[in-house]
Amino acid sequence: MPRFTVNVPATTANLGPGFDCLGLALDWWNTITVEPARKFSARLRGDSEGLPADETNMVVEHIRILYKHLGAPMPPLRVTMTNRIPIGKGFGSSAAALVGGLAAGNALAGTPLSAQELLELANELEGHPDNVSAAIFGGFTISAFDGGRVVCATVEPAANWRAVAYIPDHALATKKARKVLPDRITRADAVFNIGRAALLAYAFTTQRASFLKIGTEDRLHQPYRVPLVKGMPEMLDAACAAGANGAALSGAGPSLIAFATSTANALQIQKAFAETARKLKLVGETRILKLSARGTFVARS
Repeated sequence: MPRFTVNVPATTANLGPGFDCLGLALDWWNTITVEPARKFSARLRGDSEGLPADETNMVVEHIRILYKHLGAPMPPLRVTMTNRIPIGKGFGSSAAALVGGLAAGNALAGTPLSAQELLELANELEGHPDNVSAAIFGGFTISAFDGGRVVCATVEPAANWRAVAYIPDHALATKKARKVLPDRITRADAVFNIGRAALLAYAFTTQRASFLKIGTEDRLHQPYRVPLVKGMPEMLDAACAAGANGAALSGAGPSLIAFATSTANALQIQKAFAETARKLKLVGETRILKLSARGTFVARS
């Protein structure tokens, strides 16, 4: 009987100006092991406090959705989930659960859906393609809609670049972070973000880090989310002062992310994050992460 292990990366989205369009896979993984069984069972490992170990778990729900999409009932399964991506912190935890469940169901069903078809289904369920694109394909992803179809371009990130994350001890619901955004923006702000998003894509495509700082500037969402993320301006300024090649809110927050071109540079930024957080009396942790050129992959055992 087949037994599959699905590996899904954490993702950071928006990256400043690329609201709902830009994403990046990180070398930080959740794993899901699935195999047929006589009756359903689920087991949770890792950072899984508050997650249900039953059929209401988001991973299991999306395995069932995949089978429903194929017109078949989900068979009894034994599911083991190891959760490393923090929940509600801006690193695509819901996208990882969604994509992981769909990929697990697809593997069990004999891989009838292509990666593009999984993206279309994932986007339909998630409502925006930035995190799910990066989770499926890996690398730096640029997503756009062409009618009802999602078009996604993927760029392999520079191997020596690092992401330095500051992760607060509290979560921030994406729905809450979206509620503070205005329905309309000015033409000046739209032009500002178009230029920045284009420069950010250029920076990743050409691996020219000098364009990351201006490329991570934003007027669409970050200014409106400052009241929800204590110390955000000071923390981002501290990262840039320490040599970061750009810094932004990770996804909808509350985590922050900065980019470095070497491990030594990353350590300087990590220190600046920690010292500034201490001064501001913020509680959280820092982490240095490699960027992942690889997206979700499945191993059979």
